[in-house]
Amino acid sequence: MKIFPLDLERKRIKEYMEEIGVDREGIKIMLPKTDFRIFKIDKLSSYAANILKQEALSCGADVAIRRESIFRRVQTTALVFGTLSQLKKLIEKLVKQPFELREVSYKLEELLKEKKRSLFLKNRHLLLDKPCICGIINITFDSFSGDGILAQAQKERKKPQEVVLRKVEKMVKEGAKIIDLGAESSRPFSKPIKEEEELRRLIPSLEVLRKKFKDIFISVDTYKYKVAKEAISYGADIINDITALRKSPQIASLIKKYNVGCILMHMKGSPQTMQIRPVYKDVIREIAEFLEERVDFCLKKGIKKEQIIVDPGIGFGKRLEDNLRIINRLDEFKFLNLPVFLGISRKSFIGKILHAKVEERLTGTLAALIVAILKGANILRVHDVKEAVEAIKIVEVIRRF
Repeated sequence: MKIFPLDLERKRIKEYMEEIGVDREGIKIMLPKTDFRIFKIDKLSSYAANILKQEALSCGADVAIRRESIFRRVQTTALVFGTLSQLKKLIEKLVKQPFELREVSYKLEELLKEKKRSLFLKNRHLLLDKPCICGIINITFDSFSGDGILAQAQKERKKPQEVVLRKVEKMVKEGAKIIDLGAESSRPFSKPIKEEEELRRLIPSLEVLRKKFKDIFISVDTYKYKVAKEAISYGADIINDITALRKSPQIASLIKKYNVGCILMHMKGSPQTMQIRPVYKDVIREIAEFLEERVDFCLKKGIKKEQIIVDPGIGFGKRLEDNLRIINRLDEFKFLNLPVFLGISRKSFIGKILHAKVEERLTGTLAALIVAILKGANILRVHDVKEAVEAIKIVEVIRRF
């Protein structure tokens, strides 16, 4: 007799059962019992936490809470863990309970639903059933990655839009589904440019791309109302705002009116200040609370959930350890039930680990990208589209077996 430890992935467990000849109805009954889940609930009162623990135990699940919450009136974080079957029973029980437990019930139920991520922008669907690649186009002189279109166009003695078109044609051919255009650098310590200059750089390229590519989704990286408005009028599908609509809250009215998407990114400070000794007590919690607040802001302004994307902001006011922690715990942002956008391409954290210059960070980028995918990233913003698409393809093929 031999005993083997098995992979806990739900799909694989079903295959194990089929391989040994388990009855179909038996598989339906037993599969939820093998699906183990853990959830963290913040800021529960001790009353609610104790009721939650007792109800969980009655279902065969359990809850870890702060020791003092058993005999003192305190706030606690709770770790709820159990099988899918047990948690479904717990949800039914919590609906009838007082304090904040009814809300806990609704939120757990929402998180347990298996949803296919998708965006609905300008009457077009972007299905995110597998990772999607967003190609980066920097229409600047001073991009951190050294790929600024304006410098390249100047060197080649061509119009910037000609260089942009050539690059985007290549990216689309290689598999990019979204193209992100940025006309103002947001590298650390970069200075903002005037709206007029940003529009002068952006609009000619956007106009050319929209005429050439009817089906590709075009994102414009801006936090300025006037630029966002003009970009949408010239065919932008998504506004990628590094300030998460804090700098120009009125952009929300444009997003609602024209049914375009918005990417809400976390950034500590501004590009001029973000890398001056950033400090976090709990980086994941701080980002999660920030993104939740910005999503609520958008929903209150009438923006639909299928228009919203969240971005934890790798490299924007983050230390090396913060960036690594974000990638490693990316799945914790699933509580928002929204697509997660991630920009890790050629970032400085890769350079610090590998002691590599910007142009030498491709392998590091791909390694980080694969981990991000396995942790739940939906859209990856990259410079090297072909390599990223190929890496994703290998990951997806392996996961099917």
